[in-house]
Amino acid sequence: MRNLHKAYYKDYFKDLQFAYLLNDGEGPKNEIKNRNEELTSPNLLQRIPKNSLVNQAFELQIAYPGLVTGVGINHEAKIEGEFKLGIHFDWTHGMPVVYGSSVKGVLRSAFICKQKQGKIIEYDDYFLKEVTKREWSQEEIKILFDAIFEGKDEKGNNLSIYDRDIFFDAVIVKPDSKGRILCSDSITPHGENPLKNPIPITFLKIAPGCKMEFRFKLEDSIVNGKLFRKEDKIKLFKEILTTVGIGAKTNVGYGQLK
Repeated sequence: MRNLHKAYYKDYFKDLQFAYLLNDGEGPKNEIKNRNEELTSPNLLQRIPKNSLVNQAFELQIAYPGLVTGVGINHEAKIEGEFKLGIHFDWTHGMPVVYGSSVKGVLRSAFICKQKQGKIIEYDDYFLKEVTKREWSQEEIKILFDAIFEGKDEKGNNLSIYDRDIFFDAVIVKPDSKGRILCSDSITPHGENPLKNPIPITFLKIAPGCKMEFRFKLEDSIVNGKLFRKEDKIKLFKEILTTVGIGAKTNVGYGQLK
């Protein structure tokens, strides 16, 4: 199996001639086309076994138009038809992933209603009420928030690393109906002038229809003397992710999960 991280960030531009940059040529677009087809071909999925610490997990399907991550990573040589935006691949196995820190960040943000100078001044109880079917006080939400995301117990003491919730990378466990895990897409930014003819930007994305597994090591938490089980947390996390999505460009439909 190919390591897609190496294929995209090392081999993609390997052995290409860049003299065209000096004479305004169009570059080796036919070779780039072949490399694009290799990256979007079927049967590239490598199944990543679960870490032995994982005790809770669920699968979600990526909805159309797909999922994008790592678009801020540079990947451009001014060749016609090239994939111009980055994408996150795991360094070791080379598969596209959503980092555990990103999963944690999305879930964390769903608990926050208002912040001032980086300090939370109001918590959001929307998803908690949806899952538990009861009202939550600001004090209760803070205790649960600190337990999940700050590693603190009900009294505000730091928990042992063995007793904290851990968020692992989300990985692809099933390809789309064509056997692909990656496919191409384009955006056409107009810039400041809406009447200007846009230049399409082609990029690589995780294909819609793929299934992604979200993996955690979760512990039960105590909130004002009441037990909030790890099974309750996983229901809460699933509700958040299927509502708000994950990854980049969720405001235009990418990263939606079902």
